[in-house]
Amino acid sequence: MSQNGPATPPGPPVPDPHARRGVLWTIIGIVISTVIALVSLYFQAQQSKGDSADPPPSPGVSTPVESTPTPDDESPDSDPPSPTPDDSGPDDTGPSPYADDGLTLAEHDLRDSLNTDQWSRDSCSHTLWQGATAALYCTVTTVDQFGVTGTGKASVVMYGTKTDRDSVFQSYAGSMPEGNCESQINVRGSWSENNTGQAAGDVVCFLSTSGQYVFLCSYYDRPALVQITGPDQSSLTTWWHTMEPVFTD
Repeated sequence: MSQNGPATPPGPPVPDPHARRGVLWTIIGIVISTVIALVSLYFQAQQSKGDSADPPPSPGVSTPVESTPTPDDESPDSDPPSPTPDDSGPDDTGPSPYADDGLTLAEHDLRDSLNTDQWSRDSCSHTLWQGATAALYCTVTTVDQFGVTGTGKASVVMYGTKTDRDSVFQSYAGSMPEGNCESQINVRGSWSENNTGQAAGDVVCFLSTSGQYVFLCSYYDRPALVQITGPDQSSLTTWWHTMEPVFTD
């Protein structure tokens, strides 16, 4: 009896060449369609970009054009009339009431009237006094009969009228009794300039609430006040006697 070998499996089916060519043309068609679609999208995108970069002008908006004046527009045939007083406004170009040193014009005038032998004009600064037109606080240096120098601060104040000055002076002196400021305190009396013996004005001397002794002097010939202060009554009185005339005029 003979032995047969194992059965050989069947091979793969042989493809139909016509079917292969049909599949190839289908793939080529898909590729061509895809390329055409991509090219179309590209051109659409470029068109959209160009439209957004250069938008059309809004309706109703135009750029103004400046017109060049003709000779008739440049000047009138005749000069304009001069303004009347009613047409002109207030003058705002005048000098400031305060100079670079902080003093008003009135305070400059007051400073320039002081006796430079004792009053240091450069030391004078603006100070406040009720109703005053000018008020200065200055350094005063005196020399007594023995050649001893004394330096202190003094206020000099100018008012518009003596009545204005007296109302301020009386607010200090009104309640004080008559007395002698040479030896007393909290009194009022008269004073003589440069020890001439002739009364030059009224004076009130008192102890202030801050503990300072005060001499406040008025003038008969001008609406002015001069005030000196110090911690010691005797020293203040001695210094007061060494003060020469305050004003030069």
